[in-house]
Amino acid sequence: MKILFVIYSIYGGGAEKQMQYILEYIDRKMFEPHLCVFDLTGKENEVVPEEIPVYDLSTNLRPASFFLIFKLMKLIKKIKPHKILSFMWGANLISILAGILTKTEFLISERTFSEVDIKGYFLSKLRKKIVSLLYRKAEKMIAVSYNVKKNLCKYFDIPKRKIRVISNGVDLKKIEKLKSEYEINLQNYLLACGGLHKWKNYDFLIEVMAELKSLSLVILGDGPLKKHLKQKAESLGVNLILPGYINNPYPYFKKAKVFALTSLYEGFPNVVLEAMACGVPVVSVDCPGGVNEIIENGKTGLLVPSGDKKALTSAVIKLLENKNLCKILTENGYRKVKEEFTLDRMIKSYEDVLK
Repeated sequence: MKILFVIYSIYGGGAEKQMQYILEYIDRKMFEPHLCVFDLTGKENEVVPEEIPVYDLSTNLRPASFFLIFKLMKLIKKIKPHKILSFMWGANLISILAGILTKTEFLISERTFSEVDIKGYFLSKLRKKIVSLLYRKAEKMIAVSYNVKKNLCKYFDIPKRKIRVISNGVDLKKIEKLKSEYEINLQNYLLACGGLHKWKNYDFLIEVMAELKSLSLVILGDGPLKKHLKQKAESLGVNLILPGYINNPYPYFKKAKVFALTSLYEGFPNVVLEAMACGVPVVSVDCPGGVNEIIENGKTGLLVPSGDKKALTSAVIKLLENKNLCKILTENGYRKVKEEFTLDRMIKSYEDVLK
């Protein structure tokens, strides 16, 4: 069965990494994967198996979405996939329209907490109406967490029966190997990971770190706020280290004292699973999305209310001072990943829904 995977870019964040996993491990006896991207980075050969065709539909024409629909339709007519699977709401809308117009079966996967995400875009109310209208055209949808599913049903009026939850998976064997691939010359730091964007709420994290002078702050990722975050950290006396986007981030995870997530919202944060897989104690704000489906407060990590600087500061201090608590959290966290969020489980779930 020929499957056309559609995503804005295959190189970057958590959603991209999950699609990379699917492309690499999906059963080749049952499926013939093809990949379509709207932004070609030039690094596709690093993350996509060489036997998978990659189609670049990027365009400088505006409005881009309008032209991408027709370019995708043309590609569909050319390669004739049995099904389309797209990731994230922007690519999903384009795929739905192209699928309808070419009479090709399509599946969509929602990777973020869309209610909050859409509000950050121009004409957000119109976008909400478009998502509600078009998402209901899908016969099957995949939500990355149960909270994302609930939000799709409540905010976008999607029938529950159409949505299946498939949580992210991590490759424990690969992480175990990669985390010792190289050594980093850093000590005594708190780690965060993700694009340098507003919704990651790194301003808040830097303000917390201003109360924790004994720790440096390392943030892995690139984005438009790099200069701003450097200036803010300098003004508050925080030692901020920004290595950029790292292909193999796991040596940084391995040596971190604490991993922190301070996002305004998340679909199902892959970085939390990766931190647990590396044996790092995790503290997170209880933001909208799936983070509380991973972290059981006091058992697999620490959860604090969103926006509460005092609570997050206290939680980090507790982890730094209580080695026994860290041991309990890291052991339970690793066990939870191993039992509930394996790569094998995730891949089989996608194979099942694609049949």
